[in-house]
Amino acid sequence: MNSVTQPTEPPAAATALRACADLAETAVCLARLAGTAAQADFCGVFLLDYTGTELLLRAVWHAGAGASAPRGHSLPLGSQDPVCFSLQTGTEYTVRDGMQNAAFPSLDLLRPQKAAARLTALPLPAWKNRSLGGLLLGFGRDRAPAIDPQPLCDLGALLLEAHLQRQKEDLLLHSLNEDLSRLEQGSQCLRIVESFFLGKSPATLRVREQIARAAPTDVAVLITGETGTGKEVAASALHAASRRRAAPFIKINCAALPAHLLESELFGHRKGAFSGADSDNPGLLRSAHGGTVLLDEIGEMPSELQAKLLRVLQDRQVRPLGSSKTFPADIRIIAATNKSMREVLESGSFRSDLYHRLAGLHIHIPPLRERPEDIPLLAQHFLIQMRGTLRRPGLSLTPESLRLLGGLDYPGNVRQLCNRIQAAAVMADPAADRLMPEAFAPVESPAAEEEDLRSGGLARSLRLLEEKLIKRALARCSGNVTEAARELHLPRSTLVSKLKKLVPPHNTEASRPQRRQLSRSGAPYGYYV
Repeated sequence: MNSVTQPTEPPAAATALRACADLAETAVCLARLAGTAAQADFCGVFLLDYTGTELLLRAVWHAGAGASAPRGHSLPLGSQDPVCFSLQTGTEYTVRDGMQNAAFPSLDLLRPQKAAARLTALPLPAWKNRSLGGLLLGFGRDRAPAIDPQPLCDLGALLLEAHLQRQKEDLLLHSLNEDLSRLEQGSQCLRIVESFFLGKSPATLRVREQIARAAPTDVAVLITGETGTGKEVAASALHAASRRRAAPFIKINCAALPAHLLESELFGHRKGAFSGADSDNPGLLRSAHGGTVLLDEIGEMPSELQAKLLRVLQDRQVRPLGSSKTFPADIRIIAATNKSMREVLESGSFRSDLYHRLAGLHIHIPPLRERPEDIPLLAQHFLIQMRGTLRRPGLSLTPESLRLLGGLDYPGNVRQLCNRIQAAAVMADPAADRLMPEAFAPVESPAAEEEDLRSGGLARSLRLLEEKLIKRALARCSGNVTEAARELHLPRSTLVSKLKKLVPPHNTEASRPQRRQLSRSGAPYGYYV
């Protein structure tokens, strides 16, 4: 390098650099100070991007025009350019004499007002022999810088690295805060869902997790499951855990109304649109604006209304009957059905395009027989509800009653269990504070029992009669298998064998201690020795 008059940076320049508040301000200050001190015609500060493959132009200074911080300008690290050469070698790199007209990418970015007779590129060194980038000085005449700019570059690089590190820490902190916010939101969603959808079985835990994941989104959800499994409860949990929780949650049963009334209820009508339309009706879809609509028994929706619903889902607009105007409908749709939608689609009674709109997410609610571990918790929950209704806070279930309830059949699923608890609580002796197993013995009319026995061959009738006798004996013996076997004049092992055929197998995901206990006793789930 040619001789220079001052080998160190001026103290005022160092003070100015240290006073800069952030990366952009430091880069602009460095370009201005280095260009001014070196008596150059222009100066540029280039920094490596986060990938380390490009140099970003972070500051430009032109003599007489001041400094600025441009955005969106970069050059590849492998370019044939003085800045790249200096960064790769870690030393000063100068171009002069006959090369001043070379088409360097950095000159295209800096856009000097006149051709440069001399270019001097210097590295911006970082910790551990790394480089942050480079600084380029341009001179209209072939002369050396008035001072050695490298000390300024060293100090500027030190401060730029500190600002870059602070930026990385801020980005990391922001990312961690976002992750924490998502975790808190997910935890809150799960707590809300747990308060709606009770149970501890693996099947129930899976459903709760699906609901919690789906709730924060606006994706349409199709809920399937047998009658009484809790589809409406799942829909309520989806709404309560969503961002729409403060807005309306409106439910309508598509099978409960004839087509013309369902159309009016859903889409609304203008006064005089048809006979009996004495006033305007906004319709449930408009009334739920900002909230959630549950379309229960969606498989029963008349075909003539399916196209109209599809249009609402596509356009987010509702046009009432008898009106030429449309109204916005910012709603989330949840559909529910106890039918096999595959069979409904194959029959041609339901539009496939509407189905795919409704089934953005599919949540299946398993029947109660697939989650028997939930029965005690659900039974206690329903009894707590009845305590308030009946004003009997001390009413409780005995352990024997819980065991018996766990072994009964529930074709109507959770709804049937709820009905059994309610009926037993209502009919309980006012002086008693506990519900005994006798309160839950299946009651069947003689006519129904006779019909059951007639509706099949001899083998089926004998099996049904045997099942009824066994269940009644167990109910009388509070679920005790040994006592029931003695009452039925059967060996205990024979009764256990018959019970295993009658009672649904225990969930295979039960805990090992519970399985060991069952295997030792030999009694199926819900009964004891």
